[in-house]
Amino acid sequence: MKKIALLLTAFIGAISLQSCTIEEYYEDDNISQVFEITDDIDVPEDNYTNSATWDFKPAIFDSDNVLVYRWNGNSWSLLPATYGLGSAGDQISYDYDFTRYDVKVYVRTNFFIEELSNSEKNNFIRNQTIRVVVVPGGFYGKMNYNDYNATISALGLEDAPVKTLQIKK
Repeated sequence: MKKIALLLTAFIGAISLQSCTIEEYYEDDNISQVFEITDDIDVPEDNYTNSATWDFKPAIFDSDNVLVYRWNGNSWSLLPATYGLGSAGDQISYDYDFTRYDVKVYVRTNFFIEELSNSEKNNFIRNQTIRVVVVPGGFYGKMNYNDYNATISALGLEDAPVKTLQIKK
Protein backbone atom coordinates (compact mmCIF):
# COMPACT_ATOMS: atom_id res chain seq x y z
CA MET A 1 0.00 0.00 0.00
CA LYS A 2 2.85 2.36 0.85
CA LYS A 3 4.47 1.68 -2.52
CA ILE A 4 1.26 2.55 -4.36
CA ALA A 5 0.90 5.80 -2.39
CA LEU A 6 4.53 6.68 -3.09
CA LEU A 7 4.11 5.89 -6.80
CA LEU A 8 0.90 7.91 -6.97
CA THR A 9 2.57 10.87 -5.22
CA ALA A 10 5.54 10.74 -7.63
CA PHE A 11 3.18 10.58 -10.62
CA ILE A 12 1.10 13.56 -9.41
CA GLY A 13 4.29 15.50 -8.65
CA ALA A 14 5.68 14.85 -12.12
CA ILE A 15 2.46 16.02 -13.75
CA SER A 16 2.23 19.17 -11.65
CA LEU A 17 5.85 20.14 -12.36
CA GLN A 18 5.31 20.25 -16.11
CA SER A 19 5.76 23.80 -17.39
CA CYS A 20 3.87 25.61 -20.07
CA THR A 21 5.69 26.68 -23.21
CA ILE A 22 4.92 29.42 -25.66
CA GLU A 23 5.94 28.88 -29.24
CA GLU A 24 6.37 31.64 -31.80
CA TYR A 25 5.42 30.87 -35.36
CA TYR A 26 6.97 32.79 -38.22
CA GLU A 27 4.86 33.60 -41.22
CA ASP A 28 7.75 33.60 -43.68
CA ASP A 29 11.34 32.43 -43.82
CA ASN A 30 13.02 35.81 -43.36
CA ILE A 31 11.62 37.91 -40.54
CA SER A 32 14.56 40.32 -40.46
CA GLN A 33 13.47 43.92 -40.83
CA VAL A 34 15.06 47.34 -41.24
CA PHE A 35 13.48 50.55 -39.96
CA GLU A 36 14.68 54.11 -40.48
CA ILE A 37 13.83 57.09 -38.33
CA THR A 38 14.80 60.72 -38.77
CA ASP A 39 13.85 62.60 -35.64
CA ASP A 40 15.09 64.70 -32.73
CA ILE A 41 16.45 62.88 -29.69
CA ASP A 42 15.28 65.56 -27.32
CA VAL A 43 13.14 64.10 -24.51
CA PRO A 44 14.98 64.96 -21.25
CA GLU A 45 15.73 61.96 -19.01
CA ASP A 46 17.96 63.90 -16.59
CA ASN A 47 20.52 66.74 -16.74
CA TYR A 48 22.90 64.62 -18.80
CA THR A 49 20.59 62.49 -20.95
CA ASN A 50 18.02 62.91 -23.72
CA SER A 51 16.12 60.10 -25.38
CA ALA A 52 13.56 59.21 -28.02
CA THR A 53 11.38 56.10 -28.17
CA TRP A 54 9.75 54.50 -31.20
CA ASP A 55 7.11 51.76 -31.27
CA PHE A 56 7.32 48.47 -33.11
CA LYS A 57 3.90 47.92 -34.69
CA PRO A 58 3.35 45.01 -34.65
CA ALA A 59 5.60 43.91 -31.81
CA ILE A 60 8.70 41.92 -32.67
CA PHE A 61 9.18 38.37 -31.33
CA ASP A 62 10.58 37.78 -27.84
CA SER A 63 13.53 35.94 -29.35
CA ASP A 64 14.49 38.76 -31.76
CA ASN A 65 17.52 40.98 -31.24
CA VAL A 66 17.89 44.60 -32.30
CA LEU A 67 20.88 46.48 -33.67
CA VAL A 68 20.78 50.28 -33.88
CA TYR A 69 22.91 52.37 -36.24
CA ARG A 70 23.30 56.17 -36.46
CA TRP A 71 24.11 58.02 -39.67
CA ASN A 72 27.21 60.07 -38.86
CA GLY A 73 27.35 62.02 -42.11
CA ASN A 74 29.22 59.53 -44.29
CA SER A 75 28.50 56.06 -42.87
CA TRP A 76 26.43 54.10 -40.36
CA SER A 77 27.86 53.71 -36.84
CA LEU A 78 26.74 50.85 -34.62
CA LEU A 79 25.55 51.99 -31.20
CA PRO A 80 26.81 52.39 -28.55
CA ALA A 81 29.17 55.07 -29.85
CA THR A 82 31.03 57.94 -28.19
CA TYR A 83 32.32 61.18 -29.74
CA GLY A 84 34.73 63.73 -28.31
CA LEU A 85 33.72 67.38 -28.22
CA GLY A 86 36.43 70.02 -28.10
CA SER A 87 39.61 69.70 -26.08
CA ALA A 88 38.20 69.81 -22.53
CA GLY A 89 37.42 66.07 -22.42
CA ASP A 90 33.73 66.65 -23.10
CA GLN A 91 32.02 63.66 -24.65
CA ILE A 92 28.65 62.76 -26.10
CA SER A 93 27.58 59.15 -26.42
CA TYR A 94 24.71 57.18 -27.90
CA ASP A 95 23.22 53.98 -26.56
CA TYR A 96 19.91 52.15 -26.81
CA ASP A 97 17.66 49.57 -25.27
CA PHE A 98 14.68 47.72 -26.64
CA THR A 99 11.72 45.57 -25.76
CA ARG A 100 9.55 43.61 -28.14
CA TYR A 101 7.29 46.70 -28.28
CA ASP A 102 9.72 49.60 -28.72
CA VAL A 103 13.28 50.83 -29.11
CA LYS A 104 14.74 53.76 -27.16
CA VAL A 105 17.86 55.71 -28.14
CA TYR A 106 19.76 57.71 -25.51
CA VAL A 107 22.14 60.63 -25.97
CA ARG A 108 24.35 61.21 -22.91
CA THR A 109 26.96 63.84 -22.15
CA ASN A 110 29.51 64.05 -19.34
CA PHE A 111 28.34 67.63 -18.66
CA PHE A 112 24.92 69.27 -18.52
CA ILE A 113 23.35 68.48 -21.89
CA GLU A 114 21.82 71.98 -22.04
CA GLU A 115 25.38 73.36 -22.36
CA LEU A 116 25.66 71.93 -25.89
CA SER A 117 26.14 74.67 -28.45
CA ASN A 118 23.52 75.18 -31.14
CA SER A 119 25.91 73.64 -33.67
CA GLU A 120 26.46 70.58 -31.43
CA LYS A 121 22.71 70.21 -30.94
CA ASN A 122 22.29 70.28 -34.73
CA ASN A 123 25.00 67.62 -35.13
CA PHE A 124 24.04 65.28 -32.29
CA ILE A 125 20.46 65.90 -31.10
CA ARG A 126 18.31 67.34 -33.86
CA ASN A 127 17.25 65.58 -37.04
CA GLN A 128 19.15 62.36 -36.31
CA THR A 129 18.84 59.48 -38.77
CA ILE A 130 18.69 56.11 -37.06
CA ARG A 131 18.39 52.63 -38.57
CA VAL A 132 17.02 49.78 -36.50
CA VAL A 133 17.79 46.25 -37.70
CA VAL A 134 15.72 43.39 -36.26
CA VAL A 135 17.76 40.17 -36.21
CA PRO A 136 15.81 36.93 -35.74
CA GLY A 137 16.70 35.02 -32.58
CA GLY A 138 17.43 31.89 -34.61
CA PHE A 139 19.90 33.59 -36.94
CA TYR A 140 23.29 31.90 -36.69
CA GLY A 141 25.20 33.54 -39.53
CA LYS A 142 28.57 35.12 -38.93
CA MET A 143 28.69 38.81 -39.67
CA ASN A 144 30.53 41.98 -38.79
CA TYR A 145 27.86 43.85 -36.83
CA ASN A 146 29.95 47.03 -36.92
CA ASP A 147 29.55 47.16 -40.69
CA TYR A 148 25.94 48.04 -41.52
CA ASN A 149 26.23 46.89 -45.14
CA ALA A 150 27.74 43.53 -44.15
CA THR A 151 24.97 43.02 -41.60
CA ILE A 152 22.25 43.80 -44.14
CA SER A 153 23.90 41.49 -46.66
CA ALA A 154 24.22 38.60 -44.17
CA LEU A 155 20.53 38.95 -43.31
CA GLY A 156 19.54 39.06 -46.99
CA LEU A 157 18.01 42.53 -46.69
CA GLU A 158 19.83 44.32 -49.53
CA ASP A 159 16.62 44.76 -51.54
CA ALA A 160 14.17 44.81 -48.64
CA PRO A 161 12.13 47.96 -48.12
CA VAL A 162 13.23 50.18 -45.26
CA LYS A 163 10.20 50.75 -43.05
CA THR A 164 9.52 53.64 -40.69
CA LEU A 165 8.73 53.65 -36.99
CA GLN A 166 6.40 56.04 -35.22
CA ILE A 167 7.56 58.05 -32.22
CA LYS A 168 6.09 56.82 -28.96
CA LYS A 169 3.65 59.27 -27.49
